[in-house]
Amino acid sequence: MLQIQDAKKESSWMIDRIMSAGCLLVLLAALALHWRVAAVLLDSSLHDDQIKHFTSGVMVYDYLRTGLGSNPIHFAEDFEVRYPEVAIGHWPPMYYAIQAIYYLAAGPTIQSARILSAITAAFLAVLLFVRAAQHAGMGIGLISAAIFLSEPLVQTAAWQVMSDLLTALFVFLAIRELSRFLEDNHSSTAAIGFAVWATAAILTKGSAWALGPFALLAPLLARRTHCFRSIRYWAFGLIVVALSAPFYVLAQHLGFGYRGNYSHIASPAVSLTERIFNLAPLVNFAPVLLLGLSALGLADAIYARWFRDDESSWTTLSLVAAAWIVAQVIFLFFLPLTSEPRVLMPSIAPVSLLAARSLLWAKHLLRHWALVAAASPVAIGVLFVASAGAVPLERFDGYREAAAAMPYAEDGSLIFAAVERLPGGGDGSLIAERLSHDRLHKDVILRADHVLLQVDDEGNCQTRLDGVDAVRSYLLQMPVRFAVLGGPTDPCGYQPVIDKAVAGDPGDFHLIATVPIVERGEGQFDLIRIYENPAARTRHPSVVRTPMGLDGGSRVLEYRWR
Repeated sequence: MLQIQDAKKESSWMIDRIMSAGCLLVLLAALALHWRVAAVLLDSSLHDDQIKHFTSGVMVYDYLRTGLGSNPIHFAEDFEVRYPEVAIGHWPPMYYAIQAIYYLAAGPTIQSARILSAITAAFLAVLLFVRAAQHAGMGIGLISAAIFLSEPLVQTAAWQVMSDLLTALFVFLAIRELSRFLEDNHSSTAAIGFAVWATAAILTKGSAWALGPFALLAPLLARRTHCFRSIRYWAFGLIVVALSAPFYVLAQHLGFGYRGNYSHIASPAVSLTERIFNLAPLVNFAPVLLLGLSALGLADAIYARWFRDDESSWTTLSLVAAAWIVAQVIFLFFLPLTSEPRVLMPSIAPVSLLAARSLLWAKHLLRHWALVAAASPVAIGVLFVASAGAVPLERFDGYREAAAAMPYAEDGSLIFAAVERLPGGGDGSLIAERLSHDRLHKDVILRADHVLLQVDDEGNCQTRLDGVDAVRSYLLQMPVRFAVLGGPTDPCGYQPVIDKAVAGDPGDFHLIATVPIVERGEGQFDLIRIYENPAARTRHPSVVRTPMGLDGGSRVLEYRWR
């Protein structure tokens, strides 16, 4: 009899080890998906909102390095004249502060910024693994991390310069701390932890204000309503508001804040159909398989707490995680600020946690068939990673070569850029590449759509300078050293005027380079043409004034060349 028992134990031990190895292989497969994304994106130019996030981070880095102690608003305005892609105010400052501290060690380059996002994704995956493994075992912990990393939104976000993953990290930490507090309302450590991480999340991205309804919903769903009688619960909630709200109020007061019609989108006049329609694209934030697994996990947690009086911390954590998902959807239902699925990035780790619970439930259900029970998490993990697959990726090349075609001067160069309509980031991609490869950050880059045009929200154009001669005179008097041209005609039809002003007389501006702009898999779109005015190599304007346009609050900023 003892020999039979020993054989069963040895067999069970072998099955567990083999299944743990299988779970590890699933995680490695998820990581392989990331290596494929990194190979495509790591050395590519930035486009869209990534440009603003990178530029803002470099600005804060420069402030820590050279401007600490000076007026931060004046420093930001000077920087915005020189590299007009700063977005602090439009978005909160936490992501940029963390970027800046990281840059002190890694350097302010596009590649290092992408690696910071990858580190954030990895850290969040580790936290998810630790929590799942603590309650569901090592194998399921590995599968939950693999599920998270394989999620298409995470695959791309881990190699983009965006704040979504950092928001997700802070939200997950806040979920963890609130779960601890609901287990012990006398824990000041948990209350402080929630206040710290909730504040950090809200100061990273405005959508994290969903932590407000979350903090009210979580005790109800987890049947821990006695926390409403705790002074700590309300006091630390007020602390979060007191620490987070001033930035948003100040940004709106200064005209830097997010330009949204809040009164309209939050009003009862917005129909139920319209709100549901605005939420429709968000269903793409996670695959159906993951949503199905998380729904099973939620059902199991509700049954355990509400019908079986399961008081375990695992059930509390599961219900608190579910409360965040519900709270974020409710928040976006009433304040549909965006329809991009990535706004739900902070819900992916909680969804993966609930999926881990459903895997544990399935393993328990199959406990009489040891091999099947052990293999079920591996099978689900393989199915999920295989169905997630390789995500489509956008890559634009040419901007780095265009930036490098203009020598980096010790005292900087005055550059005029009129490539806004090119695919990818246009002017913004050029600005990011100059910042990434110039350690001194001394350039001043004038954007044609700022200094020559003003376009309102309805697309109506107003020219600041009329005619070829006026534009040419402006460029020579500044004096502009490099003029960067290209792209299709802008909506105002002003591009031909700019082209003639620069290229009309080769006695002043000389063509020094042409660089093709190419999209991965699509081929060449257009040529960037770079002209140099040799007479401006040693000359700089004493003052540069730049109208920042409607997006910049219609301000006119000044920079005095040092």
